[in-house]
This record gives sequence, structure tokens and C-alpha cells, in this order.
Amino acid sequence: MDRITESLVDDYISSNDLSINKMEDKFEAFSCHSIISKEYEDTFEVEHVWLNDNSTGIDGIAIIVNGRLIENKDEIDDLIELNKHLEVLFVFIQAKTSANFDSKDIGNFFFSVSDFFEEKPKLIRSEKLKEKAEIMSYLYTKSALMTKGNPLCKLYYVTTGNWKEDQIINARIEVGKVELSQKSLFDNVIITPLDARGIQKYYQDTKATISREILFANRVILPEITGVEQAYVGTLEFNQFVKLITDEEEKVLNSVFYDNIRAFQGENSVNKKITETLRNKKFDKFPIFNNGITIVAKSLQVAGNKFTLNDYSIVNGCQTSHILYNFRLDDGISKMSIPIRLIVTNNEEIRNDIIRATNNQTQVKPEELEALSDFQKKLELFYFTTQEDLKLFYERRSKQFNSNSSVIKTRIITIPIQIKSFAAMFLEEPHLVSRFYGKIINYLGQKIFLQDDKPIVYYTAALAYFRLDQLFRYHNLDPKFKKARYHLLMILPYMVKNISKPHFNSDKIEDYCNNIIEELSTTEKSMILFEKVTKVIEYSAINIDNRELFKLQSTNESLLKMFKKKE
Repeated sequence: MDRITESLVDDYISSNDLSINKMEDKFEAFSCHSIISKEYEDTFEVEHVWLNDNSTGIDGIAIIVNGRLIENKDEIDDLIELNKHLEVLFVFIQAKTSANFDSKDIGNFFFSVSDFFEEKPKLIRSEKLKEKAEIMSYLYTKSALMTKGNPLCKLYYVTTGNWKEDQIINARIEVGKVELSQKSLFDNVIITPLDARGIQKYYQDTKATISREILFANRVILPEITGVEQAYVGTLEFNQFVKLITDEEEKVLNSVFYDNIRAFQGENSVNKKITETLRNKKFDKFPIFNNGITIVAKSLQVAGNKFTLNDYSIVNGCQTSHILYNFRLDDGISKMSIPIRLIVTNNEEIRNDIIRATNNQTQVKPEELEALSDFQKKLELFYFTTQEDLKLFYERRSKQFNSNSSVIKTRIITIPIQIKSFAAMFLEEPHLVSRFYGKIINYLGQKIFLQDDKPIVYYTAALAYFRLDQLFRYHNLDPKFKKARYHLLMILPYMVKNISKPHFNSDKIEDYCNNIIEELSTTEKSMILFEKVTKVIEYSAINIDNRELFKLQSTNESLLKMFKKKE
């Protein structure tokens, strides 16, 4: 392995606080992280894609549905309810530390991927591979909802050498693609051989902020505004606008919409009107029928009509942008004018004011404001005030800490992790965590992120999650308990102090949480505490190997009742 690749692998391992000894395993995890980060826009945990179990021929699998990385079947049902359709991407990774592209190994990789889709597989499947195969099989039972086409299948074969065109290897790749295509399960099969320079670039891209260059000729500069560096209004041709919302492969760049209050809502009344305008090719009317797009960038370089936007978000216009994307191939649309507001600011307050003011074209439900509310900002600030050795980082915006090398990535708490850990530990509803997090928010309603709640409650749940995850990463806890991780969080407070939880807005909750934080203040203390918690599971009659049991509310009740009996 060359020095640059080795250095980047070491950087990845240290910045994610991973306890991995073998270089082969380190490279597998590194490759899975780098590749899936290119295919998936949000923050994710590598253990959800890295098999790490010597599965024959496959090192990593990601199943991405409607832009979401799927961890279990329940999330698929939630997405069907929300979106009414399914767009599926399968990603398979094989990573080798050798410097060679071996045709036999590539052939084995194709065979393993092909076998993954068999109803009666010939290869032995590990537990993780079985879980992925169950999700895959369930998706194909919902094929009628794949209205935009069959799934896309991507394979990445990674080595530390240099890729050179080779007739034998190319022939083996073509044979493998044909064999997979003949299954009639995919719209397309794509294989990407990645050499050392390729995987280096993929990893370096994970640390970069989004930057795009566009031609913005039809514009007017706005007068000076306090807290705003530059501001423009105007119209942008469609062929320029689409650069802002797509990646190199012309897929929707979901991360630029993360600050938007609403995810794409599909066929609501406003979206139907936009679709009707475009379908009827009323391109000249679009600027007067639509409120347009609001873009907030952290910095901007201007040279004539060339605008380079850095670290930008589309804060209003998620619905419009997705519909425009769907019509991107239509004749005559490339020159269509789109109303644009472009604001350059680093002021978070102004950024949020812009989002509130401009998100009024489609009705916004109160429960959809969780990423923007004052409480979220208060929570983020509270995380920053915690002592250094217990510091976590609350990620309100997708990948906001990616370019900050001083932040250990395993100390980042995303909104989904915050919701799930709080729901499990303080609301005692760990069975909900298998759902898509947006559905959990809807279900919990007025139980979470209330303005009067003490931030320490949420931090405590996140710290418990972090410590438990750390113990699993350091191999200090039996991995069989991973299935029950959120149930362990539910039980934990009772092991510290077996009393009823105070109200989340009371002064008493601060003492309650500080007692828990003290028990989680070091890895050693956390180990002792979680060993006690795992014994509660072991003493119960619950079959730890049955994942379905942990989706039942009756399991929660059984554990708590059993625990109280034990005390």
C-alpha cells in the first residue's frame, strides 16, 4: 500500500475512533465509508454498510431507497406511506489491499453479488448478509411501486494499485455485467474499478464542502443589508440551475436541501400545479407562476457573469427543484428562466430568518420544524458547553462537521440518533427506532423537542448512546446485544437510580441527568454500568437473537417489569 493511501486510511480510523487492528479490515471500512459517502448524502455509521464478517466476495452493501440508507424493512413501509413510490439503489463493495486487479477475484465478486439476489443462495450467508438479503427480498415484493424503473445496481472493486485497461479483466467485467443484467432485476448494472488514486479522491471528497460554478447574467444586486455580505435577485436559466442540484452523475444532490424545512412531498396541490405548467410546456410562464428558489451560500466569488457558490443550501424551493429535475430531459426546458434569490451570509440567525420567511408557499406543519426551531439551536449550543472529555457535537445540518478535522466523527450526534436515543431512554419507546425517523417525529408529536425541555435530557441520552457505541467499537461488549441497543438505553436510568423520571422541564431532571452523566463519565464506569444493564436482558426470557421481538411494545413492558421485580 502506498504512503498516501495508508495515511488517509489512518486518518479515517483515528478521526472515527475505530478499534480495528488488521490493515485489510481498516481498508475495507475506509473504502465503504468513502464510496457510500459518494452515493449517499447524509451522515451514516460505517457499520451499517461494512459487513466485517468475511462474507465471501463482498465487503460492503448499501441499500438506498428514495435517497435514504435503509437499515430494516420497517423503513421501507414508512417511505411507501410518505412517497407512494420506490427508487432503489444497490451498492456492493469489494476492497483489496493488494496492488493488482485480479480477473479471478473480480469474477468471484460478480458471483457473490449474483448469489445475493438468489432465492436459494449457494454461498453461506453471515448474519449481516442475511439482514441485507431480507431487505432486498422485501423490496422486490413491492416492485409495483417502482414506477420510475427497476433498481440500479452498482459494484465497486477497489485495490491499492493502478488501474490499466486490460483485455482479460475488461472481458470478465462485461461477462459479469451481462450475467447480472440477465436476471431482469435491474434497470442498469454499473461496475467501477477504483485504484489507489481513485479511492484517495473519494475519501478527500468526503471532507470537501459543496461548490458549483454557474452563469448568472440576469441579476440585480440588492442594497446593503446588515449581516449579509452580498444579495442578488434575478432569473437563472434551467441549464445553469440544474448544476446546483445535481452531482457528477446527474443525481439529485440531496444534501443541498437539508436546511429546507420540508423534504420533497410528492403530489400535493402546489406540486401538481408546477408539474402541470411544465407538462404543458408553458416554460415562458414559469417565472410568473412560481415563487422561485432561495439559495443561501457561505461564500461567493464573482467574475463577470461567473458565480462560484461555496457551501450553499437551497433553503426554499425543495419542491420546485425536485419537479424541475424530473423534467430536465424535456425539449425546450434548458433556457427556461427560474426566479432566484441568492444571499451570501455566515450569520446563522439571518439564515434561519430567511428560511422561516420564505417557506410559505406550501403549508408547513409544526412538527416539520424540528431542524430549525429555537430549541434545536439551544440544544446545539448546550452540546458546545459540555466539558471537553465528554464533548459531543450536535449535527443540525447534514455533514456540517465533515471539513472540521478536529471533530472525532463518532462524537457527532445526528438528528435521527438524537430522536431515537431520547425516545428509547426517556420516553421508554425503543421499539419505535426501527422506523424512519421522520415517522417517529410524527408519532411522538408533542413529546419531543418541547421549548421548555432541559437540553441536558437530550444530551444525556446522546452520551449514553455514544458510550454504548464506543463499547461495541472497542469490543468491550458482546455484539449480540447490538440488536437490543435501544432497549439497553431504556433500562440504563433505572440502574443508576430506580426512581420515576422527573418532568423534562423541571429542575429535578438536571440532578437526575447529572447522576447518569457521572456514571458515564469514563469508559471504565460506562463498561461497569452497561454490563449491569446487559444482565437484565440475559436474565429475561427474551430471545436476544430474535430481532422482531425488539419491535414490540410488549418487550419494553416485559423488560421493565422484570427489572423492577429484580430490584
